[in-house]
Amino acid sequence: MISVRFDSSGIQRAFSDMAQQIPAAASMALNSTARVVEKELKRTMYSIFDRPTPFVMDSLRTILSSEQNLQAKVWFKNPPNMGDKEHCLAPQVYGGSRPFKRFEQMLQNVHVSRSLPRGWFAVPGPAARKDSYGNMSRGQIVQILSAMRAFSEVGFNMNRRDKGMGGRARNNLQYVVIQPGRNSKLKPGVWVRGPNNSLSQVLAFVPKVSYRKRLAFFEISQSVMERELPGYFERAMQKVTARR
Repeated sequence: MISVRFDSSGIQRAFSDMAQQIPAAASMALNSTARVVEKELKRTMYSIFDRPTPFVMDSLRTILSSEQNLQAKVWFKNPPNMGDKEHCLAPQVYGGSRPFKRFEQMLQNVHVSRSLPRGWFAVPGPAARKDSYGNMSRGQIVQILSAMRAFSEVGFNMNRRDKGMGGRARNNLQYVVIQPGRNSKLKPGVWVRGPNNSLSQVLAFVPKVSYRKRLAFFEISQSVMERELPGYFERAMQKVTARR
């Protein structure tokens, strides 16, 4: 008679040791995958946005996992002075309206007869000066805020010196506000009076600003995870078990 005995203790110990390595391998795989997700999202953002600014390209943040917390996160950073407000790029993910910009909030806080109406937005008009990224010039925004005394003073219709090359005065500019509902041929917004008394619109007041969903944030993340995570986990398990 032949008696065969199967001793499973060695296999149980081996599987027990392997099970202890799983959290370390899983954390490594999650973190590697999250980094690929961030890289892929940045590549997509660069391709779909027109001349994205450094602020936009540096807006993502990856929070890595640990063996105790097997969850890696990729989302937008909380920019300074935003508090708990939604990130300005979130409408590109979900669609819908964007949050108010700081200069819009300042425009809403000046005297009621010359302010941006509450709940309205200010967008660049045809005469707005643009920077290299296609956004409205910060210098022109500062001119408008100063002219409307949106910083701290009271008053309006301050003449501004518009400086050209070498700091020489080029024009005396006067900004005029046209509010919605006003009996005027001019559209609501901020207009600048030129040398020949002509008016050009630099800011348009609009009741809403809606964005369509442009950044497939979750779809890209899910695709990267399904593609990359299994391979990263397999390689991580090989790495951690080889240390034994």
